[in-house]
Amino acid sequence: MKNKSTCFFCLILFVFLSLFIGCKEKSQDKRLIIWTDCPEFSQYIELFNKTHKSNSAVLIYKENPALSLPPAEDEVVPDIVIGSWLRSEKTTKYFKQLDSLFDRKTISTTDFYPQLLDSGKVRKTQYLLPVSFNLPAIVYSSKNKDFVSEHYTLNLNQIREIAASYNEQNKDGVYSKIGFSLLNNTDFLYLTTKLYNANICEGKNQLEWNDQNLQKNINFLRDWIRTENTSPIVEEEFAYKYLFMPYYRQVTSDRTLFAYSTSDELFKIMKNQDLEIDYRWICQDDIIPIEDSYTMLGIYKKANNLVGATEFITWFFQAANQKQILERKIDFNLDTDLFGIAGGFSSIRDVNEHILPIYYNHLLSNLPPAQMIEVPQKLPVRWENIKTSVVDVYLRESVIAEEKSSVSDIRTLEKEWNKKVFEK
Repeated sequence: MKNKSTCFFCLILFVFLSLFIGCKEKSQDKRLIIWTDCPEFSQYIELFNKTHKSNSAVLIYKENPALSLPPAEDEVVPDIVIGSWLRSEKTTKYFKQLDSLFDRKTISTTDFYPQLLDSGKVRKTQYLLPVSFNLPAIVYSSKNKDFVSEHYTLNLNQIREIAASYNEQNKDGVYSKIGFSLLNNTDFLYLTTKLYNANICEGKNQLEWNDQNLQKNINFLRDWIRTENTSPIVEEEFAYKYLFMPYYRQVTSDRTLFAYSTSDELFKIMKNQDLEIDYRWICQDDIIPIEDSYTMLGIYKKANNLVGATEFITWFFQAANQKQILERKIDFNLDTDLFGIAGGFSSIRDVNEHILPIYYNHLLSNLPPAQMIEVPQKLPVRWENIKTSVVDVYLRESVIAEEKSSVSDIRTLEKEWNKKVFEK
């Protein structure tokens, strides 16, 4: 009898443990796994989890999520991936189609900027959704507002002309003021390639670009420096002597009229510091190019929690919930050094036009014109490194050099970079 009782007890215990383990596994399956390079999403997830107990989300930080796809064999599989560089030709194959979200009217296509939404499509099928973006801006001191008559944007020719009018030399011919130093910021040099439609982008196995437009762009920059600021050497010496401080201090010091920035950096400074500065969006031919690193979101093709992923996406892309995110950030003083939603303007137009200006008052006078926003070309997942090591080097050499023959070929620079990265 004792043995029978013991066996019966063990059987009951086995059944109980099986049920417990099964429930635990099901519970774990309900977790929503989110990979992202944006730590701010931890706040959003916390807010989401308060009202979605059945599909609680967990954040796994990835410095560059695109480089982590597909997951390693022993790695937790993501349900949602959020980050930059997801539009690469090599990464979109890892995502599920998202058209069903719109078919079910879970979210609406009309809420998004259409050009941003279209950038997440492959052959008219939606694979990625835009999350946030940033724009290029020219910054100046409010006390110099009389130099700028345009109300919302400035193109390259306008920046050049206005900056030149600010230049000032002493009796010895040495500059005490230079309106704008191009060589002081390689990001501005790169921006001009987009404004000139050089179309530097991801090719099949190497970079591609429009060589004719790129050379026009370089010629324009070379002429600008030599005509308005005398020479690259003079401009660099001036920058070394006077422009060693942060960009916003450069313009308030009166040594220079203009400085280059992006919306995320600009509004972080304007919100956290009492500075008398103003800005205009940089455009060309009625186009304002979005910063390359804009954030997108997709559902991983082997996601385990599709229901949870759909719930999170539906929740996140509601303007009312993004307003709640901003309110909570202010109330609890969370990440005040990060601008807007996920470090930029929201992909939801209503948020930018009616909610963000409540928290960033400078936007009231100059919201980004929706029809002028342009999405960048598809770029490689290692684009930030390639840009710094290849494109920036080529542009700077080309603008400074007196003869084209003394400039490194962009293709040669790319090959050298590939050797360093892939042939270690």
